Amino acid sequence: MEEIVDVFPRESGKKSVLRKLRREKKIPAIVYGGDEKNIPVWVEEKKVSKVLSHKGVSIFMLNLGGKKKLRAIVKDVSYDPITDAIQHIDFMALKAKHEIEIEVPIKLVGEAPGVEKGGILDFIIRELEIKTIPSKIPDHLELDISELDIGHFLKVSDIKVPQGITVLTPPDSICVVIKAPKVEEEVKPEVEEAPQEPEVIKKGKEAEEAEEKEQTPKEEKKE
Repeated sequence: MEEIVDVFPRESGKKSVLRKLRREKKIPAIVYGGDEKNIPVWVEEKKVSKVLSHKGVSIFMLNLGGKKKLRAIVKDVSYDPITDAIQHIDFMALKAKHEIEIEVPIKLVGEAPGVEKGGILDFIIRELEIKTIPSKIPDHLELDISELDIGHFLKVSDIKVPQGITVLTPPDSICVVIKAPKVEEEVKPEVEEAPQEPEVIKKGKEAEEAEEKEQTPKEEKKE
């Protein structure tokens, strides 16, 4: 997907300027790469926040102050560690026929039979590193799991990749596996044994009972 976004030149190197922009809901950014020198810019937060939440690859058409248009991708985003607000964006300008390296998300399609049987799906590799020209960058790549049973797995080499794209992630890397469900061991209830009397107390009771028998007067015989 391609988004048209207005960006505006800004003064660089001053923290006071950056703080003022953020207070006004404007995000400091920089555009680099391509045939351009580094260009410090700012962009309205509401114009990019929704696009950045998109899990696919987004290509931006940057409208630089209404004077120049640059096609770019977001290479890096910095967030505030407390508020999670966007603090800075790095845009990388693209050349039409110049290959770039980029990570593309993997989307699982289909229903795995192993999951229906109680297996656990482990999605290990969620992004694929590829190399291609800007016009061939896919929004995402699909991996079909409709025949995946318990104990089975799929590798990077199982992903269908369009022509003109070179996969840089090792082909033998496991992307997804269906693990067997965990078997819970039956816990047997513990039977509480009656507490035994200490040996000393037991012997003491026996002595007391014998002493009581001796002290009991015998019944007189009737004449």
